[in-house]
Amino acid sequence: MPRVLTDSEIAGLLSERKQLPANWTSRLAVRPKSDSTFTHREFDLNSEKGRTFRLILRGNTLNPLDFSLVLVFRDEDGTDYRLVRFNGRHPSQHTNKWEKARNLPNAYFRNQFHVHTATERYQVEGFEIDGYAEVTDRYDSFDSALDAFVRSNGLFVPEPKESSPGLFDQPADGKP
Repeated sequence: MPRVLTDSEIAGLLSERKQLPANWTSRLAVRPKSDSTFTHREFDLNSEKGRTFRLILRGNTLNPLDFSLVLVFRDEDGTDYRLVRFNGRHPSQHTNKWEKARNLPNAYFRNQFHVHTATERYQVEGFEIDGYAEVTDRYDSFDSALDAFVRSNGLFVPEPKESSPGLFDQPADGKP
């Protein structure tokens, strides 16, 4: 049985810096799955602390507003934990089960952009780790969701290193 991640562990994992490759935009370009109306792409990356994470991107070719961007943490024992999901507008109703059981007002919503976040309380109650979701206005398309996803989950692209001038970078008179 997997361990329960605490809310503070989850926040730490989300904010931990994770380096994207220099060609991250092409690496994250979703591709059609064979015999499917969905596109898909995933790859692993490491954090500066040496932990392993996986990015998963899915899209619906029939409805471009139906997508999911997922950040998964792989624990040392090989267990995967979905930490966050930026979802598009899918037609089914979402139910926050913990909130529903307590008759809270944010238990249901339908067909809105939303963010799922892993919580300790959902794990303790036996629900999916990322079963809690909130409606968001931080994005309105796959591309703007990807931008918000990168900015809010510790992902970064390293700055290009400055190189010394090459032979053809010298002024015509040969003087620096």
